[in-house]
Amino acid sequence: MLLHYAPGSPHSAAVRIVLGEKGLEPELHKLDLVGYEQHSPAYLAINPHGMVPVFEDDGRKVFESSLILEYLDDKWPDPPLAGTDPRQRYRARKWGKYVETHIAPHLAIARWAALHGKVPETAVAGLSNLLPARCELWLSARHGFGHEQLTASTQAIFAACKRLAADLADGEWLCGDSFTLGDIAVYPHAAQFGALGLPVPRAVDEWLARVAARPSVQAIRGDLFPLAVMGPEPGRWG
Repeated sequence: MLLHYAPGSPHSAAVRIVLGEKGLEPELHKLDLVGYEQHSPAYLAINPHGMVPVFEDDGRKVFESSLILEYLDDKWPDPPLAGTDPRQRYRARKWGKYVETHIAPHLAIARWAALHGKVPETAVAGLSNLLPARCELWLSARHGFGHEQLTASTQAIFAACKRLAADLADGEWLCGDSFTLGDIAVYPHAAQFGALGLPVPRAVDEWLARVAARPSVQAIRGDLFPLAVMGPEPGRWG
């Protein structure tokens, strides 16, 4: 097993938390996103989209963090993390999708702005290695985002906090009475709200503390919180 990941990448962190919960210890290939290693020809040969994480199992590559989480839970079902009944499994998948379509895109923009993200001239040439659509996204954000977009992203994160608090009204975890892939998918993103100066409801803050106390999270804490400038594109980092 081999995991290509990067410190500060919430998607990478989610996969590493599941690996920790399962007691799995793959070989780790850490990428330097600040140095734009993800745009190198060597890494693009692994993932032509230039994104992390990528999980390799017996030479087979699994892409997209939400799919990697489900793959790991399917292949190593102890302890089960997908949920114990159809309702809980639905909620876990719902949160996984919400991360991809809502939380991650807006957090990407908020982080890029808060960290004064810019693509240095030395890295611009490497953007041509990317697939055309991704290259265009990077180039369009070279000089930052407008006030309207930043405001919209901040408001979207506030809306996400309200949704988190609403689901936590049912119990200690997002999907009910047990810790699931839903908690794991959301946590590395939500844990960065405070670092960006974004207040969270008390119920969310208490949930963040519960997740942070798990040994699987403690084990990767050093790689969880560096707010490295990694990428401006809506939706994904890396």
